[in-house]
This record gives sequence, C-alpha cells and structure tokens, in this order.
Amino acid sequence: MKSLLVDVGLYQSKVAYVEDGNIVDLFIQDKMNEKLKGNIYRGIVKNVLLGMEAAFVDIGIDKNAYLKLSKGHNIKKGQEVLVQVNKEAINDKGPKITQEISVPGRYLVLMPTGDDIAISNKIKDKEEIQRIKSIIQDIDIKGMGLIIRTEAIDKQKIDFENDLKELFKSWDEIQKYNKLGMGPRTLYKDLDITLKVIRDVFTPEFEKIVVNNKTEYEKILDTLTKIDKCFKNKVEHFDEGLDLFDYYKIKKDLKNALNRKVWLKNGAYIIIDKTEAMTVIDVNTGKFTGKLGLNETVFKTNLEACKEIARQIRLRNIAGIIIIDFIDMKKDSYKQQILKKLQIYLNKDKTKSQVLGMTNLGLVEVVRKKSNDTLDSYFESECIYCSGQGSLKSKNRIVNDIEKEIIRLKKHTSLKTAVFKCSNYIYNIVRKDDFKYIKEISKYYDIEIDFVEDKNLNPNDIITIY
Repeated sequence: MKSLLVDVGLYQSKVAYVEDGNIVDLFIQDKMNEKLKGNIYRGIVKNVLLGMEAAFVDIGIDKNAYLKLSKGHNIKKGQEVLVQVNKEAINDKGPKITQEISVPGRYLVLMPTGDDIAISNKIKDKEEIQRIKSIIQDIDIKGMGLIIRTEAIDKQKIDFENDLKELFKSWDEIQKYNKLGMGPRTLYKDLDITLKVIRDVFTPEFEKIVVNNKTEYEKILDTLTKIDKCFKNKVEHFDEGLDLFDYYKIKKDLKNALNRKVWLKNGAYIIIDKTEAMTVIDVNTGKFTGKLGLNETVFKTNLEACKEIARQIRLRNIAGIIIIDFIDMKKDSYKQQILKKLQIYLNKDKTKSQVLGMTNLGLVEVVRKKSNDTLDSYFESECIYCSGQGSLKSKNRIVNDIEKEIIRLKKHTSLKTAVFKCSNYIYNIVRKDDFKYIKEISKYYDIEIDFVEDKNLNPNDIITIY
C-alpha cells in the first residue's frame, strides 16, 4: 500500500512517501533555504574566463552563477543569456547553470533548445518503447527535443498531447517574460514541493494523499483533477491541529534515518558512518541467531539488510561512493544473489544507483548520483561542543590534561593553588569518579587543585582561572 503524507508548515513543508507503513522517501522544501535547481533565468555575463572555458553570470542572486562554455562559443561580457540552474550553490560557490533548457511535465520533458528525442532508461520493454516512439512521431513537437519520462508507460496519444500543450504554454510564457525589461530576471520557477512530487511520483497505485493544510489540499485536488477526475477521491484533508507524521507513526522511521545504528526486524542491525570521501555501511547479526546453519543464517541476515540498506540510502539521500561490509559469506552463489537483490531494491529509487561489484575483501561497492541535500543536513547541524567529532572527552584525557596544565604552572609560576573552571560534565568526573587521581596529582606536584562548576560552559571545556 502506497500513500503520500503532506505536512505543510510555515517555514518547511515535507512530503513523505510511505509504503506498507514505512517511509521510503522524504521530500523537503525549506523556505529559509530556497532551492534554485530547475529555475530559468535571463542572466547577464559578468566575466568570461577563456582559459577555463567558463563564464560567470549574474542571474539576480547574491552570487554569480558558473556557466561551462562549449568550444567555439561566442559568449561575451555584458551579453544577455537564457540559462537554467542545474546544480545548487555550495558554500562560497554560486550555482551551476546551463544553456540547455528543459521544462518538465508529467510524462514528457520539453527541450526547447534541442532537437533530440530520448527515452528514460528505466523503460525496459522494447515493445513499449517502440509504441511510445510511434505515438510521439505522430505529434507535432515544433522541432524541439523531448525526454520521455518513466511515467509515460501505458499512456495514450491524448495524454502526451495534453502534457505537451501545457509545456508549450510554459515555454511561450518564458519567452514572453524574457523580452520584457532589462537585466537579470527569473523567468520560470519549478513547482512547489507538493505539486512537484505529485507530478514526478504519484501514480494510480497510490491509495491516498493526506494533507494537513486546506490551501494545499485545494491545489492538490485541482492538479489531480486535470490528470484524472477519479484521483480526487484519493485526497484527504487532515486535522491541522494534529501532528500528521506522528499520527501515521512514521516519526520513528525519521528518527532511525538520523541514527548511526538501524535495527532490522530479525534482530540484526546495520551501522552507517559518513566520511568526507564515502559512506560506509556495516552489517551485523546482532540478536539474530537463526534456526538454520551458520551459512544460511548469515545469508538470511544479509538479504534482510539489503532491503533496509536500499531504503536508508534513498531516505537519507546518500550520494557518491558507498561501501557495504556484509557479513562474510562462503558460497559464491550467495554473494551473487546479494548483489542482484541489492540492485533490485536500489532500482526502486528514482535517483540512479549502481552496484559495481564485490572487492577481494568482500566489500560491496555502490555509487549513487548526487541529488539535493542529505536528510541529516535538514535536521541536524555540526555540534558546537565536539566540532562534529560526535564525542566528549574521556576521563583519561581529562585527568591527563589537568596533569599537563599543573606541570606547566609548576614550571612557569610560583602558584601553590590552581583553580579550574569547568563544565558540569567535567566537574562531575573530577569531583566524583576520578577525584582520587586529582589528589595524587596535587600531592605529587605540591599544588592544591580546586574546581569551579560553570553550567554555561561547553561540556568539553575546562579553563585555568589561576
């Protein structure tokens, strides 16, 4: 059973894709950090770097956008250009833009600046591919390019014609706005998150769409009615005074998607660690012992892990290189089944992932295309106390640091008493658990040691007062 839960807030809107009671994808629109990808602009070229074959373009935001130029280009400083954002800004770098414009519809993507016709590689059936292509050949596409989306499967000529009608209308409006006024200007913005998910994800297989906002509810009804009048019966308005995600019991799923450890239904678990270069996932049997032999127990655990790993990768929006350390399997047939099963689960994700194979050390290599921000970037920020290390000072380190400071004071001052101001966390350690060691340090170096608690300090902080 599939459903979409639409949680609309003042500053953040979220759409949860739920399947059989579990959240498999989460789409977020953060109004405090508005996304530009897909937007189309009239820009002004500010600088052309011939050596880099690149230009920097003012599109009306605080940072100039980066445009990669093709060989033989005739772009000049001060020139107006029609561009589209294809990659968001990162840190101090502006967004990346392209002159290859695309306007997405439900079944088709219009490529006004191209003339090729491409088809989604997720449509595998050769007869279906031929059927769709023959329909498109009978439709006037005005010499423009098209991408046929996965949602085009089983659709008829009238569906494509209606989709194209809206796309041509959008393109005409973009061209009209481009002729008005001067300077940088936004010409087209992609749909808000709710309507975008409905356009890109919703299919007749979905049982319902539940939304907690009356205005958004009406917009969804209007959009679905245009697609198929029967779909409006699938939309439900939820009481705005209640927590939608809490009511449908998916908050636990979201919490797990932010945790390092994720338990599997059979008692095994996976560990997910993120590094600068890659994400590493480790599979452990945990509490699962199984009723079969060791090889079968390991294989069954790895199979269960495959499904959850694919779900976590999709939900967390993990991208780049992913290394998975499955529990060691002796049989080659088991290894091949795991690789095949993992790819099957990953294929359910719209973002392309590829299982590259298994290394000599038994590690499975996966690569996934970068798309949007990771889930944790929306809900978490780097800890100001541990600077992202995810740990506090150990007792050993605290005692050692105190001794080193006492040695420094002994050598460079004539103090007979040293007073340290420290956090509540450190104060409890030195006053309770390891006070005897502090006494030994004090006696050995002949300096009285005292501590003052300051609850406003960061947990790892300890400061010498005198």
